[in-house]
Amino acid sequence: MFCPVCESEYEPGVTRCPDDDVQLVEALSPETGAHDGSEARFVPLHKLGSPPEAEMVNDILKNNGIRSMVKAGGDDAFSPLLSSTAEGAVILVDERDYDRAMEIYTAFFGSDTTPLTGGLVEEEEE
Repeated sequence: MFCPVCESEYEPGVTRCPDDDVQLVEALSPETGAHDGSEARFVPLHKLGSPPEAEMVNDILKNNGIRSMVKAGGDDAFSPLLSSTAEGAVILVDERDYDRAMEIYTAFFGSDTTPLTGGLVEEEEE
């Protein structure tokens, strides 16, 4: 049995994750990107000044167990490699990880949206 939130594996007979207080599932589902069998839904965390800055933040988030990705360039490009000269990039996180991702981002950078250069980029209104 596995926790769909923290992905911990538990012995048979355990039905709830003691850390996350959620029902365990029989298997994690890597093909959907969501471990509880539901489809992952990614939401914007921050618009950053450049794709390299976004990749740096993405690495920090992933190292802290956050499901995240970088969107840079065209509307359908999910890689800064496709548009390394474009201004700005957006960090997308699984909506289930949003609060924790925001805590981690704020702990590292505060409200700075250009962590490598130290300037500020105006956030896009939604």
